[in-house]
Amino acid sequence: MRLLFFGILCAFCCMSCSSDEIKSYSVGSDFIENDIQVRVIDTFSIKTGTFKLDSLVTSSTSRILLGSLSDENLGHLTAKSFLQLTTSTFSIDSDAVYDSIGMILNYDTYYYGDTTKIQTYKLHRIIETVKPEEGDDFYNTSTLDYDSASLGELTFTPRPNRTTDSLYIPMNNELGEDIFNKIMDNDINNSDDFLQYFKGITIIPDTTLNSHILGFNISSTKGADNNSSMRLYYTIHDDDDEDNSYYVDFVISSIAKQFNAIDTDLSTTIVDEFENGEEIKLSEDTNNLIFTQAGIGISSRIEIPSIKKLSNISDTGSVLSAELTFTPLKGSYDESKPLEESLLVYIVDHKNRIIKELTDIDGNVSSAILNKNSDEFDENTYYSIDLSGYVEEILYSDYDLNYALMIQFGDYNKTVNDLVIENDKNANNEVKLTVKYLNY
Repeated sequence: MRLLFFGILCAFCCMSCSSDEIKSYSVGSDFIENDIQVRVIDTFSIKTGTFKLDSLVTSSTSRILLGSLSDENLGHLTAKSFLQLTTSTFSIDSDAVYDSIGMILNYDTYYYGDTTKIQTYKLHRIIETVKPEEGDDFYNTSTLDYDSASLGELTFTPRPNRTTDSLYIPMNNELGEDIFNKIMDNDINNSDDFLQYFKGITIIPDTTLNSHILGFNISSTKGADNNSSMRLYYTIHDDDDEDNSYYVDFVISSIAKQFNAIDTDLSTTIVDEFENGEEIKLSEDTNNLIFTQAGIGISSRIEIPSIKKLSNISDTGSVLSAELTFTPLKGSYDESKPLEESLLVYIVDHKNRIIKELTDIDGNVSSAILNKNSDEFDENTYYSIDLSGYVEEILYSDYDLNYALMIQFGDYNKTVNDLVIENDKNANNEVKLTVKYLNY
């Protein structure tokens, strides 16, 4: 029936409505006897809140995340990285002489926070096998035991926008000489030998600082452009005038053997700590705000329990369109912290377990799309989501689907970006669903 009347109804799709009433438009009264109406409804009760996923997979992202920063709403966040290293070269010329060893970190241009502030990184030796507790993945909550003694450290001010730049952290020469000598003496001549001797390295930022989170390239491919690695330098002396400096790069053994441990302290914030992944902090208890932050799994939750009541309008009807809109909090974003052009939207159940990614009425992935009109007061910045498929699924299901929507960043396991959403009716910035409904 929806297809039969679609052409007749197109003219009604651009009509606006007041939130104080349901507007109805009669259709086809001149040539059919049935009473056909398009109703525009935007008075749905909407329940919003914030929850935190128990964990996120942070291995196999090909990015090292490091740093420490504080946020008024989302607390103090820290990011460490753990790496298993190896090389394909276990042969060094017998005339070689050891020079030095150090960790090279190549920027990948990602950053979050204030990059004018200094940070300190320290290197530590991992002392247990780099292996997940269960399955094949490491999570933001994962960790490995490491030696408390530092292998090297660097205090610096970053330049993350320069892809050709890198950090060099000098390391303990005692370690470098030992690796060099063991390779020279054939005590280490393959990856297994090396990993028995040196299980890996962790990079720890100064967690007392409020500065920034930085991203660095990491690949298991030796010689990859701008790759991060542990580099051992040596020299071969002879009588010519050529450059006789050489090095061996130790890169990650596989992308699955590098992960980022990301944590946050929410104890001093309006959100406070979460007991588990089922707990929801309602927006009325968090200053009419809900939050999303990548890396640690903080997610905005939007529940619309009154969708099912659409069926009370008539015995026969169809959803023509459904759009959800929400507004990012003014002042929570700027040129140095821009809004994402699109966000992922997932359907979750009453325990915040992810069911599936949101799709529209035709089965296409439906994202939250940024709508931004440039004006002096930034009055027209909001996100919109096509909820046509979601509303139809809820409305026509034989079961009472206790579903909600989860808002999260597209690269949620390799960034720490955040979003603050306002849901304040008094400020006219509430989360709103508008449905165009055909009854016949």
